[in-house]
Amino acid sequence: MNKRTKLLILACLVPILILIGMTVTPLYTLYKGKEIALATIPVDPSDPFRGDYVSLRFEAEEVPLKLVDKEIVDKQTRFSGTRVYVSLTEVDGVYQPTKVTLDKPEDGTYLKGNFQYIGRAWDPVNQKETDEVAFIEYSLDKYFVEDNTGLQWENASMEGDIIAKAKVFNGYAYLTDIKLKK
Repeated sequence: MNKRTKLLILACLVPILILIGMTVTPLYTLYKGKEIALATIPVDPSDPFRGDYVSLRFEAEEVPLKLVDKEIVDKQTRFSGTRVYVSLTEVDGVYQPTKVTLDKPEDGTYLKGNFQYIGRAWDPVNQKETDEVAFIEYSLDKYFVEDNTGLQWENASMEGDIIAKAKVFNGYAYLTDIKLKK
């Protein structure tokens, strides 16, 4: 094999290896990850051009300020967009945040997220603002559903009647299923 052939083979293999590498984390998470359930809160999706999907917001995206590390609260503008780790505990079959830190937890179930800002959330049940919360983004906001079922899921989402199932491994979460609350 001459040098030119070796370079051609290498040039063809690099993109293939990159694409394979991009699938390793999601596939490994599906295989080895711990399954958790996350409660959703109402949201009104408004993009009709993406096919049937459900826009999801999670209770775990609005973490009460008392659960957030003091360092993050004191310097919130500096940490906007920063990776944070949200420790979770199971309560009645649904995982809820117990602590938000800049440091990766040594054990337990946790999610990696991006700290956005501190503000007040809207409580649709009582039609008023809540106490201050930290808004954290996990990139689990869309779930594609079977054709012609999107409207039913959107209606359930607007009522906050969906439980999302996800697999979590080392903080990386992969949304695997949604179902109606019982």
